[in-house]
Amino acid sequence: MRKLWMIGVLLSGALACSATGRGGRSSGDGAVEYSVILSGSHSQAKEFRVELITGDREWERIWQIVKGLEEPLPSKPTVDFGREYVIVAFMGERSSSGYRIEVTSIEKKGRTLLVHLKKYETPGMLTMMTSPFTLVRIPRGNYKLKVIEEAVQ
Repeated sequence: MRKLWMIGVLLSGALACSATGRGGRSSGDGAVEYSVILSGSHSQAKEFRVELITGDREWERIWQIVKGLEEPLPSKPTVDFGREYVIVAFMGERSSSGYRIEVTSIEKKGRTLLVHLKKYETPGMLTMMTSPFTLVRIPRGNYKLKVIEEAVQ
């Protein structure tokens, strides 16, 4: 009887972890765990856009936009598209330093990922062309993106 009770406790703990997304993948709604791959100020993106990258060909194209100005081109980070996807957010061209874009949270509602972005719109002291970007890694899934922007002065 004691063994059955212990198995029940362990099983309910495992189910609780999976329901909150802490112990593995969860298909339920709520916060989505993500990690930043890279953020920076100098990409080749001309305008604001956010994309979900689901395969190697797209990843190669995005890496050229992110790091194509560098010689030699740095190796792109490894992404296992069998387990994860990448979200890229480009702020677009700006005429000075001081601008930045950041993913602050990601929420899943049905098939929709609500990607919360902060766009730091404070011009810096240096007059130079910049094009801020950020790349984040998320669990693989069948998603549509909806972007929620917040401008910070």
